[in-house]
Amino acid sequence: MRLIFALAALALSACAPLQLPIAMSALPPPAAAAQRTTLDEQGLTALELAYKGGRMAAEAGVDLGFIRGEVALKVASLDDKAFKALGAARAAYRAGNAASYDAALREGGTAVAALLTIAAK
Repeated sequence: MRLIFALAALALSACAPLQLPIAMSALPPPAAAAQRTTLDEQGLTALELAYKGGRMAAEAGVDLGFIRGEVALKVASLDDKAFKALGAARAAYRAGNAASYDAALREGGTAVAALLTIAAK
């Protein structure tokens, strides 16, 4: 019996302490992580609402006859670009990919701003 305990003690003495790939102090506190998540959600919500507003303004301009011809084609192109960027932002948010999420938010914001600029003329 003493032999088993001696072998177990010998085996355990060879174990190295657990090494984490990053220092625990490098992790953000839970409140900071929660704040970042809230900001991410607000960014996506803002892009969605801006896109809906731009699309509604463009549709109203087309329906009322203010947007026609080449301008209507440009509006359709910008609408498509903004819609794809919104879809990319949603996918990146779900995947938790911060780099592509940030890029999609910027691209979508630029496309929505262009759409609103043309629709307001």
